[in-house]
Amino acid sequence: MRLRTTCPGCGIVLPDAAHEEPARLHATPACEAVLDEILGFEFQHPVMLRFHQLTVDTYGAQHAGGGAPPIRVAYSLAGLWLALEHGFSAEDVRAVHRRMGHPTPAWPAFDPPAPPRRWLTVLDVAEAGVRQHSDGGHARAASQWSESVWTAWLEGAPGVDDGVEGMLRSIFLETGHHEGLHGTIGPAAAIHRLLGLLEA
Repeated sequence: MRLRTTCPGCGIVLPDAAHEEPARLHATPACEAVLDEILGFEFQHPVMLRFHQLTVDTYGAQHAGGGAPPIRVAYSLAGLWLALEHGFSAEDVRAVHRRMGHPTPAWPAFDPPAPPRRWLTVLDVAEAGVRQHSDGGHARAASQWSESVWTAWLEGAPGVDDGVEGMLRSIFLETGHHEGLHGTIGPAAAIHRLLGLLEA
C-alpha cells in the first residue's frame, strides 16, 4: 500500500508516486504531477491555452512559502492581480512578466496566508477538466480555482493587492522598465495599459 502525503501548499492528500522527482515549489511531487496533467491538457487543446498563464500563476500563488522561489510568488501574485482585478488577458500578463526583471530590495516579501479550511486546488481542476475530457469543465474550474486562491490571499494576507501594485509601480514607474516600447498592440499595449493603471 502506497503512503499518502499532504501537500504543504494546498493541503490535498495524494498517494506517493514511484520514482517521483523532487517538488519544484512548496508542494509534494504528487501534487505537481497533477499540475503537469492539467498543463498537458491545456497544450493538447489549443483553445485551453488561454488559461495556461492563469493556471501557472494560481498554482504558484497557492504554493508559496517553504522552498518556493520568492520571484515565482511575486510573478504569480502580479499575474492574478492583473487578470482578476483588472481583466488583463494571458498574453498581456505574459508581456508584463517579461518586463518585470529580477527582484530588488524594493519588492515586498509576500508571506503566504494560512490555508483556508476549504479552497479549490489543482485536483479540482483536473477532476472537472482533463479527467472528464471536458474543455468546458476545465475552463470553469480553472477560473473558480484562481478566484479561490486570490480571495484566500486577499482575506488572509491583508494588503497583498496594495503590495503587488506598489511592486509594479517601483518596477515600471521608478526604474523605467517600460522605456523603448512603442505602439498600441501586443506587448507595448499591455505595458501602456499597466502604466495607465499605475499612474491613475
